[in-house]
Amino acid sequence: MKRLLLLALAAIGIVACHKGNNPEDNLADYTVIVYAHVGGDMDDTMEIIWEEIKDNLAENPDIKDKKVRVLALYKYGIPSEDFSGKYGEPGEVFCFELDKDTDFTKLHTEGAAEKTKSFKLYDPENIKAVLNRARKELPAREYILVFHGHGGGFQPAYDYLKEENTKGLLVDDWLDAAPLTQFEIRMGIERSNIPHLKAIMFHDCLMGGMETLVEVAPLADYLIATPFMLTSENNPLIPVLVKNLRECSNFEAAAKKTFTDSEERLYDGYVKEGVPYNGNIELVKGAALEDVCSVTRELVTRLCELYPSKKEAIDKATCSVYKYYNERPFFDLMDYASKLAGETGDEKLADIRDRMKTAFDGAVLDQVTFDLKVLPLLPSFSLSVILVPHEAYSWQETYEHSVFHKKTGWGKWLDVNTCTPEGNPFGQGEET
Repeated sequence: MKRLLLLALAAIGIVACHKGNNPEDNLADYTVIVYAHVGGDMDDTMEIIWEEIKDNLAENPDIKDKKVRVLALYKYGIPSEDFSGKYGEPGEVFCFELDKDTDFTKLHTEGAAEKTKSFKLYDPENIKAVLNRARKELPAREYILVFHGHGGGFQPAYDYLKEENTKGLLVDDWLDAAPLTQFEIRMGIERSNIPHLKAIMFHDCLMGGMETLVEVAPLADYLIATPFMLTSENNPLIPVLVKNLRECSNFEAAAKKTFTDSEERLYDGYVKEGVPYNGNIELVKGAALEDVCSVTRELVTRLCELYPSKKEAIDKATCSVYKYYNERPFFDLMDYASKLAGETGDEKLADIRDRMKTAFDGAVLDQVTFDLKVLPLLPSFSLSVILVPHEAYSWQETYEHSVFHKKTGWGKWLDVNTCTPEGNPFGQGEET
């Protein structure tokens, strides 16, 4: 197997087998780095993705083999009754180049010498080590970092970088469900030899939030995420993206084609989940979120000014704004600005709404939406934002460390708002 990478926890994280090749001889257009942990009875999900990536890299023989290279890191979870991993054992961590010749049956013997349950997916040094290894062993003109696993979005009720449970992504079966935060992602990227990426893709639930994406937006030209719960069935996006990167002229074209090509599979995946889920996936231009933040700051200022005199109208808007997932306080920011302008009749809020739409039109470049025609669905989505009343906003110190708050002051509105959003239309979850 070419460039099989071995994990060594005694070192800084990830060690590779050296072949002695000149990296410039193998410069790819893209290296896709898949950093994943789904765990337990879903370990086969990642294996199916590997198999499809391999098939897609073998297709189209007229395309040069090294146009797209893939580095895969995966940590196997705690076994359940339904544990179905066939290439690795519970607790093993594999890090290897995935190409058209990869023999997955050799991963167990060549990919990990011992079980590595204590490998911390959330450690910025491990993210840094993976990126550095990609830069050294799989050099490319552009790099794409893909996270795949369980996501919970921004969870501000925990202390900011003070506790190991301050995490929201890739929940680790082996480490008391300790997942990964955007802050740790940012640190790992910034400390690496690839401080700026072509794209960061979150193949995870609930990661399409302003609090989430603004944190890492300066580190990538593009972001791919969903503010909804994401189906785990049919595993559509990652292998299709690899295929389209080989065939399309640029990343944006490949990402948009991936959405189109994956729409039917994603829809079928939601149906297979057996719940009335709607959903979407969005392609976001990282730098353009600055304009959204700028207008959001004006929205906060105007809301705080108007609330004493327009409380009833603003509260009505708060209870009518679209909610993505009924169990989490994540609401559509553009819809909120629209509802606020409509309910208050305020000219300044109407101007803010119009300029926010322009900002989102520049930031959300494409999206594919899945309508199961059971629960409400907006015609188009922006990104989510946290919305809670003052009495529930007990984590100011945490939230106000976020880049999103620093750019917008959104926590000031959470500290002023006294309305609990109730009766909101929502796209996923059950009535509570």
